[in-house]
Amino acid sequence: MSNDRLKYLLERYAADQSTPEEAGELFRWIKNLNDDSLLKTKMKALWLEEDRDVQIPETDWNTIYAKIRKTPVIGRKLFWTRVAAAAVIIGVLMVSAYWVLDFKPGQPVAVQEKPGLQKELQPGGDRAVLTLADGQQIVLDQAKSGALSEQDNVKVIKTGEGQLAYSALNIKSEELQYNTVSTPRGGQYQVVLSDGTKVWLNAASSLRFPVSFPGGQRRVELEGEGYFEVSHRAGQPFLVQANGTEVRVLGTHFNINAYNDEAGVKTTLMEGSVEVSRADMTTILRPGQQATTENSNTGSSEGINVRDVDVDAVIAWKNGRFVFKGENIHGVMRQLARWYDAEISYGENLTNEEFVGVINRSRYGKISDILDMLEKTRTVSFEVRGNHIKVTPFTQ
Repeated sequence: MSNDRLKYLLERYAADQSTPEEAGELFRWIKNLNDDSLLKTKMKALWLEEDRDVQIPETDWNTIYAKIRKTPVIGRKLFWTRVAAAAVIIGVLMVSAYWVLDFKPGQPVAVQEKPGLQKELQPGGDRAVLTLADGQQIVLDQAKSGALSEQDNVKVIKTGEGQLAYSALNIKSEELQYNTVSTPRGGQYQVVLSDGTKVWLNAASSLRFPVSFPGGQRRVELEGEGYFEVSHRAGQPFLVQANGTEVRVLGTHFNINAYNDEAGVKTTLMEGSVEVSRADMTTILRPGQQATTENSNTGSSEGINVRDVDVDAVIAWKNGRFVFKGENIHGVMRQLARWYDAEISYGENLTNEEFVGVINRSRYGKISDILDMLEKTRTVSFEVRGNHIKVTPFTQ
């Protein structure tokens, strides 16, 4: 069956618009598979070729699942996760290229109770601490809107939208005073620097920056992950130091992922142009490209690897989503751990499956909903104790 035909049949079935002939054709194809590998390959290819997320109207998933359960099954190979692939193309994705990610919590699929979930892990929010030049700390999510401080004739304001904004009046001197904004695990925050540059900080991240930029360059230091919209200033380039990598720009939009527990520092360009440097190596990125350099703590002297990427997936965190495209379970759990402030451990013999899908964080306040969805792929199980989650191979 061609990809176009399969995509058409899946869309029709998931939207409950299949004719009896179309539904029969789809189920005959699924049932005739000897194993899941071909379906996974097809589903992943169809998902990866999409340029953007596909949105659909609300779907009656209870009816769809009822139909699936009534469908005759040949042998034991056709369990519900395979048939649930019918939801892939319309954004209701299954892990391992076909797990349901956008259905409403509380679907009629039995999953085992997870111990320790009586006290649910809470999702992240706008949480951060501002450390002023004199060492004073302000908990931003507890501070009231309005002026917070004035340093070097620069006013620090918490806006009504919950952002931190620096408003430069008249710069007094060339001496730089530095502030730091730090987000905890389970926190994120937006900062507007005194030059007008906007920075979004992801969970477990920090940005150290001058209160004002009077010199010939604008230099900041990032730990963790941040998205930058740099205000253009002729003759005053903007530089970001991140875990041994330097990114130099004049005015542009880009994302830097420099977590210590990731394999490398990833700089992704949305628009404009940036120069990425590490040691004596330098490269210039075009929009849609990502440069990966080694973390400074690895001690490696590898070069700079450049590739084309889906930029919407890279900045999904900024837009309130998890997007996985070819992540293994460790990559998935690192993202969940930062947002829900969870500690993760792993059992032996875990799956090498790649996970592909989209989760809208505003729809899933409980981590148990997400763990349930992951578990329904029949590749992993979870044991939860307080804020500790152990990932093990799937058990019935």
